[in-house]
Amino acid sequence: MDEILQAQPALEAGEGLPFWLLWFLLFVIILLVAFIFLRDKDLRRRLSSFLSGARRHMLRLRLQVKLKKEKQKKTALWRELGKLAWNEDFRAPCIEGECAKLADLEEEIGRHQKTWHDVYSRVEVLGKEHEAALQRFRALVAEQEEARQPHQEEMAALAGRKREILDALEASLREAESAEAQLEAVEREARAAEDGPELAPAERPARADKARDKAAALADQVRALRERIPRLQEERYRLERRLEAVEGRIRVFNAAIQRIDEEYRERLQAREKEIREWQKAKQHVQDKIVGVKRLMEPLFENVGRILAEARIDHEDMAILYFEIDGVDRTIAEIETRLERLK
Repeated sequence: MDEILQAQPALEAGEGLPFWLLWFLLFVIILLVAFIFLRDKDLRRRLSSFLSGARRHMLRLRLQVKLKKEKQKKTALWRELGKLAWNEDFRAPCIEGECAKLADLEEEIGRHQKTWHDVYSRVEVLGKEHEAALQRFRALVAEQEEARQPHQEEMAALAGRKREILDALEASLREAESAEAQLEAVEREARAAEDGPELAPAERPARADKARDKAAALADQVRALRERIPRLQEERYRLERRLEAVEGRIRVFNAAIQRIDEEYRERLQAREKEIREWQKAKQHVQDKIVGVKRLMEPLFENVGRILAEARIDHEDMAILYFEIDGVDRTIAEIETRLERLK
């Protein structure tokens, strides 16, 4: 057991097979496969048959796609030939039945087109009426807004002045309260100067006079502030009355604008709804016309097929006859090649 464990690291440390020997073995294997393939004829035949079958299948698919395109091209040429005969008013006994059906369908298209033009004209008239009403609505609103503008500007100016008065009133009240508090303090100081034992008798008159002078100045200031406050209050009330009057005038214009909006909004919405209904009717008629034209396509195809078979002599149809013959030759060639690939 110990000998095995000792031999394992020696094996792991080995370098393995040389690289060139690997390629040599691969080359030998390829030579053996090639030799077997060359000796086995049946294998070569089956492989050749498989590859040939795949090529034939791909070729058939390509030919079938090309055949489909050529048949579609031939059908398109039939329709073109039928439309040419119909537009040139070419008539022949062999296509009399198809032409009668086309005439009925074209008559139906004519009726639908007349209806479409009537509906289109109605939509145009309603659109012009709606635009005129919309312009009238905007003009009336603009007229009221223009008349309201000076009052709005006046209201803004009055509101600004009112804010200034309120600020001045508040400042005056604060100053008056502050001056009154200072006045009380000075008056206490004056009384203390007259009666206070802490001062010398010689200093008391000077100190008392100084305090009384300061108290007089503060009293004048308080009196001026108290006289100013009622004037500010009066101006505030006057501004508020003017603001109420201006706001009342503005409310009149706002009510007029709202009344115009309500009146025209209902009218405009009704007109828009009517226009949408007529537009739906126009689209419905257009869909009918498209549907009838789709019904004419197979009839044009039948007319073209009949004329291509009958080969009625006509100068304008000769080119289409030639193109149809070319497509027929291509189709026959493709079908022959498909037949050989079966």
